[in-house]
Amino acid sequence: MQDILGTHSVLGILNSIQRIVYKFVHERTLKEFNVHPGQIPILFLLKNNSGLSQKEIAKRIGVEQGTIAIMLRRMEKNKLIERVSDEKDRRITRVYLTKSAFELLETLSGIVKEAENLILESLSDEECKELKKLLEKIQMSLKEKLVDNYSKEA
Repeated sequence: MQDILGTHSVLGILNSIQRIVYKFVHERTLKEFNVHPGQIPILFLLKNNSGLSQKEIAKRIGVEQGTIAIMLRRMEKNKLIERVSDEKDRRITRVYLTKSAFELLETLSGIVKEAENLILESLSDEECKELKKLLEKIQMSLKEKLVDNYSKEA
């Protein structure tokens, strides 16, 4: 039986692609902007969903609340987010992007787009569409079977 994480298995290939893309994004974001690649999904999420709670962010991103807490603390220290107590329920803290974060998102959008272009540049338009279709099919199947707390937007 083939090694499940072997270089020719689906998981092995996906893992390799993820590591290469992560390194590409990491080198362009952490060194220049002091933004960790793991924070990028939070920035994009908050851009379109301002005022989410830490719990809501964790659920939509698909990571533990403790992990989000650490990331948000770092992002707040770097003046990318601000936390504000909910007016109706003081136990809840809402998270908002700062002006600096919105400005940074323009640059990050370019970096993310560049990474996606690198992934897809060796494929034809038809192959790109088919790849996206297949990945979305896998994603939906996994969400239905394995991830009951995952948001449809994640």
